[in-house]
Amino acid sequence: MVRATSQGMKSTFFVVAILLLIAGIISAWLASGTVPAMIYYGIQLIHPKFLVVTAFLLAAVSSMTLGSSVATLSTMGVAIAGMAHVFNLSPALIGGALISGAMVGDRTSPVSGTFHLVAHMTETKAEDNYKPMWQTGIPMIVLCILLFSCLGYGKTFGSLHPMSHPILKELILHVQMPWYVLIPPILVLILAMFRVSILLNLGIGTVLGILFAVTLQGDSWLSVLRSLWLGYDLQVNGQALLHGGGIWPMFNEVLLIVAAGALNGVMEESGMLHAILDSLLQRIRSKSGLIGATVLLSISMSLLACNQSLSVIVPGRTLRSSYEKLGVPSRYLVRSLADSGVVVSPLIPWNLHGILCSAAMGIPTLVYFPYAFFLWGLPIITLLLALRPTKMSFGRHRYEHFG
Repeated sequence: MVRATSQGMKSTFFVVAILLLIAGIISAWLASGTVPAMIYYGIQLIHPKFLVVTAFLLAAVSSMTLGSSVATLSTMGVAIAGMAHVFNLSPALIGGALISGAMVGDRTSPVSGTFHLVAHMTETKAEDNYKPMWQTGIPMIVLCILLFSCLGYGKTFGSLHPMSHPILKELILHVQMPWYVLIPPILVLILAMFRVSILLNLGIGTVLGILFAVTLQGDSWLSVLRSLWLGYDLQVNGQALLHGGGIWPMFNEVLLIVAAGALNGVMEESGMLHAILDSLLQRIRSKSGLIGATVLLSISMSLLACNQSLSVIVPGRTLRSSYEKLGVPSRYLVRSLADSGVVVSPLIPWNLHGILCSAAMGIPTLVYFPYAFFLWGLPIITLLLALRPTKMSFGRHRYEHFG
């Protein structure tokens, strides 16, 4: 039991290191003016008639840069949600657009902890997982652009110009935002394309953010280090204008992932999971059945465990051997996890991820649920793709079948 617990915990350490670096980099980019500049320049692109589709695109770009849906919604999302309120736009529609865009990066960004958790639990290389994830991600992004363009066009009422938003006015007064503060996230994405180690990549992004915070924003080294540890907090007139990041606030999530790894190690060693799943897996003889079981188990863990990470850890480690036995490439396991529990978690009102996303936007989960097309559309596409006729090998023979 002790050995299994230790091995389960060790399997999460790499992901924990990434999570802590992501927490630090978000604080550094908030303090350096990078995130405020993304909000400032991004909102200038908004035309009231196209607010909904622009909100989706800006949230997607922001989440690909920050690697976190919660961080995206707590910064860019807050500004856009406030603007939508001024324009009398439906909170359900703008909430669906924001959460859909925010989950693009949470699922696929090279600086996303969830993205690397999926790779680690499936024993695949992170850089090899972009292709299977984008095979379903790109069609859903295109579909979301079309739907949000049609549903949101001309639905705003009001004459307020986006640049007169109170958040932007305060940012202009308190933060320096020259164009070059956008260099850190651009560099991080470029380095990821060239397959630079993610730990080194995040470290470089954090250091650049710290240097900009000290040299450009005039913060002291002690102030910046405090922000890295406790989180960045910009107070204006007694109210928090921007808040996020911090290594210490991330420890709750870190401990949860380590505990989940320990529990999964014990369940694997003791045979608990196999006893539960063997009867189900013995009936599976096709790729479509295996993918369906993966999607079902992942979503079930999101519903029962109330945590996004467990929806990856449990099915990822448990079903990996089944994919190997049936000769199904691991990319299908990667995509099934990324398109099920990972994206469905924010749709569940009692799931921790759903609670955080809802609180960040100030829009209840059940309100934005109908318009969160990206979240509930991905599991459907994944299951439909699994039904395509493909050739698979079992031993020395090849069979053509559905799934």
